[in-house]
Amino acid sequence: MADVLFRGRGADSGARAPLFIVRLAGAALAFGIYALAADLGVWTATGVQGWWARLSLLALGALLAPTRVGAWLWMLAGALVTLSCVVGFTPVVRPAVNALVRSDSGRLDRPLDAVVVLSGGLTDEGRLTGPALDRLLTGLSEVRSRGIRELALSVTAQESRGVRITSEADQRALVTLGGNGVTLHTVRNVHSTRDEALAFAALGRARGWRRVLLVTSPTHTRRACAAVELAGLPVQCHPSRARDYAISRLDLSENRRRGFADLLYEGSATLLYRSRSWIP
Repeated sequence: MADVLFRGRGADSGARAPLFIVRLAGAALAFGIYALAADLGVWTATGVQGWWARLSLLALGALLAPTRVGAWLWMLAGALVTLSCVVGFTPVVRPAVNALVRSDSGRLDRPLDAVVVLSGGLTDEGRLTGPALDRLLTGLSEVRSRGIRELALSVTAQESRGVRITSEADQRALVTLGGNGVTLHTVRNVHSTRDEALAFAALGRARGWRRVLLVTSPTHTRRACAAVELAGLPVQCHPSRARDYAISRLDLSENRRRGFADLLYEGSATLLYRSRSWIP
């Protein structure tokens, strides 16, 4: 089976390829599989990321290529290509992605005591990135337009070359740019949506909040709002204005692909949260 990756090459069909060539081909095919899966958001959903994941998959492809299961590499690559085409060129993901979005815009008559903004990723310099920045900008906009004077943020942290970096300085600077007169509250030591839900619920009880406007990314709203409500803080859910892709334009291939990646991530996270009774 050493030629399993090289069959059908005209006059050379059936010729036995050198083992090192077969292993190199297996590693290359494994890299393609990794890239296809990454494009679909598989690794983000499963939490398998980093250079070691790429290296492990390359090594696995090289090891499997000369064996009887080497053909599985082609099968897996073909399955991922097919899935990518279905996601990008058909409307099948649209209803599932839209179902992740919760917007309580019809509850405008209910009083709100504060705006609560969930955080996200940050750079090695402690600056908010992507969805985290979208969430904060939307939250600041809602504070101003609704005349709410209480704003609560979650502060995230990470280690970079042995130095602990937090998002707090950047968050405070952005809040200052948004205008004065806002009372800022922060919760720290949060590493997940579950942590944020418990921390914000505790803050709400301490401040006597009866209902808050919760701002987070569109596809994160249903799970996040359910987690905060189950923790004991009633919310009005408000999706942030996303800038990484247009969720309202899932008729475009690139938006469908990004939406599918969010669907995989939120779908797996929702199953986990339900299994642990963190959401209804």
